Amino acid sequence: MGSQSGRLHYISVLRVCSMLLIVAFHSMCFYTGNWWYLCTDIVPLWKLLSPPTVNIGLTTFVFLSGFLYGYLYIEKNKYRNAMSFLTNKSRRLLIPYFFWGIIMVISLPAVHVSWINLFTGIAHLWFLLMLFELFIIIMLLNMIGIGERSSKNIDCIIVLLSLFLIYIWKNYSNHHHFLGMESTLHYLPSFLIGFYYAKYNHIKIINSLIITLSLFCFGLFLLILLSYLDFEDSSTLYRIPAIIVTISTIEYAKQFPSRFWQSSIISSLDKNSMGIYIFNQFVVFILLLIPDFNHYLCYHPYWGVFFIFTISLTIPWLLANLFNRVKYLSFLIG
Repeated sequence: MGSQSGRLHYISVLRVCSMLLIVAFHSMCFYTGNWWYLCTDIVPLWKLLSPPTVNIGLTTFVFLSGFLYGYLYIEKNKYRNAMSFLTNKSRRLLIPYFFWGIIMVISLPAVHVSWINLFTGIAHLWFLLMLFELFIIIMLLNMIGIGERSSKNIDCIIVLLSLFLIYIWKNYSNHHHFLGMESTLHYLPSFLIGFYYAKYNHIKIINSLIITLSLFCFGLFLLILLSYLDFEDSSTLYRIPAIIVTISTIEYAKQFPSRFWQSSIISSLDKNSMGIYIFNQFVVFILLLIPDFNHYLCYHPYWGVFFIFTISLTIPWLLANLFNRVKYLSFLIG
């Protein structure tokens, strides 16, 4: 999960930021009605902030995944062997998905997940299944010559088609959640744009820092507006401003020298980011199922979010670091 090149330290920082935003979103869910039960009234502040938080976090992570794949595929000539690539992604994504999914079904019946959810995208682990499917799609596109070697016009058409596929699947498919494909199609445009961003990274997209910051503020404003208008946080409409925020942030971050982003804490969080994501919701669920903690959090809806965030980041970070240090455990967290 670490940076692949000195000039990509800013990507590691952004990936850590996206992971922290996802942890923050999970910390808000107890107070927004997103999960299987709610023991307190919905808190308007967290209800307003949670959709922008999760959409920036997830969209950025998916975008960066597409970007890093494109960077390594095009500039470093990696991932050219389809079988090796498929084996690698299966080991890093499918094994953790099914292992921790089975653990969740067995150990947390109160969370209301069942065996069937393993084939639709279980709890927060749906993200691993979705990433695997996105990598397969881009691998197939490159195999048929639509990707690395296609023209700009073709690339634009591919992105537009990916947006159209969301509409087709949602309105005309009878199997919305089959193998988590609905989530995969929702994030396919973000992944493709990340790939093409790497493909055309030699082109200066934004020449002015003022324009960059203006785009960032504009995207953030749109996200908050959509949340204020009460759009569901899974709405595709959130992805477009989230991509604007992501690209403007990257363009701004690229202006700084690589040494600016180097930090042992950032490096550790980046290396353990997938493990933190996997363990995070387990820790939150267990925390909420402890009566004393549940009672405390119900009566402290503002402080409670920061309490959940601290616990559900620290413990997963320690666990992920431990797993990554043990040879036969590291493969369980990607």
